[in-house]
Amino acid sequence: MTGLRSSFSQCSPIPALLAAIALSACAPLPPRLEAPSQATVSTLTRLNGHPCTGTVASALDAYHVPPQSVRDLFYTQRLSGESRLLGYTAWMHLIDQPGSLVMDVDRSCQFEQAYTRGGAELPGIYRSAF
Repeated sequence: MTGLRSSFSQCSPIPALLAAIALSACAPLPPRLEAPSQATVSTLTRLNGHPCTGTVASALDAYHVPPQSVRDLFYTQRLSGESRLLGYTAWMHLIDQPGSLVMDVDRSCQFEQAYTRGGAELPGIYRSAF
């Protein structure tokens, strides 16, 4: 058992670190969020007046998604295993796309990520396989 233990203790974390860096290079960087346009805020607020709608509006503008292309918007809560609020997920169906545009924000409404599901495709936004 001593020989097995010593061979593991000599393993370098560098290959795992390089793999993580290589995989993260495939994911698009989130855009820099600016103040949202009034048109985007108005459209999304009309669909759902959630406290995080301003952040979602900023992200839509940053990804150049026209607000008039959003057909509906609803939010779900993301909870930890202990039922603590981790954040919210904004789900949007677009008029000219199948599937959904999805945005995650933390519990203080800070943007985390955007992705599409169910066949929606938007430039610069990761397309989930699920």
